[in-house]
Amino acid sequence: MKTHRLFTAALAVLLAGLAAGCVNHTTVKNEPRQSVRFGSPEAAQNFYDAYLASFSPDGNGSVNIFVPPPYWHRTVTSDNVRFNAAVQAADADHDDVISDEEAQAYATRMKRRLAKAG
Repeated sequence: MKTHRLFTAALAVLLAGLAAGCVNHTTVKNEPRQSVRFGSPEAAQNFYDAYLASFSPDGNGSVNIFVPPPYWHRTVTSDNVRFNAAVQAADADHDDVISDEEAQAYATRMKRRLAKAG
């Protein structure tokens, strides 16, 4: 009988929590896009190819079952933030110019990272 009461109380708390709903709060992190210069057209091509390939969907996807907590906050980064991070990662000497060597090194790192993920 004691187990039945405990089960009923737990079920009541669960249903009350589910009926109360959830609060979702999303913050978008944005910043101005950095201007970038390249040592050559080939450097620009290498950088942009690697940058864009890092966003291409790969694999078969997945199915997730998620029960959100009553309050959920997430921060989403904008395209400008991701682009600026890629420029900082590629410009190894921080001279605001991505050389052929830096672009090639960035492309190689992105290919390795994508190979590990896929």
